[in-house]
Amino acid sequence: MRFSTVSCHLLVAVGLASAAWIVPGARWRDTDGNLVNAHAGCVTVDEKSGKFFLFGEYKVQGQVEGGGIAVYSSDDLATWKSHGMALSMAYSPIRINTLTCLQSQSAATRTSTPR
Repeated sequence: MRFSTVSCHLLVAVGLASAAWIVPGARWRDTDGNLVNAHAGCVTVDEKSGKFFLFGEYKVQGQVEGGGIAVYSSDDLATWKSHGMALSMAYSPIRINTLTCLQSQSAATRTSTPR
């Protein structure tokens, strides 16, 4: 338990040492100044590089399903670089429903792809 608490404090300290501040409820901007657009996101870490990746639904105003899965990376959990779309939404006359929904966690944890 003690090790876990110390590890958590170290992770937070490293993240804040270099960085921008994380303000709860504030809008996050990527390194290009655009709003981070990754709703219902999933953060995962690459064990080799220590880099964090955020996968989330790219929401488009007025579009019910969203626009696909956006991907961002960060070294400090406060500064996010956009890498575009991990998966773009293809036009289809079939509406997404509970049987055909797409979740960002699926894109982040898919082991059968080379990425």
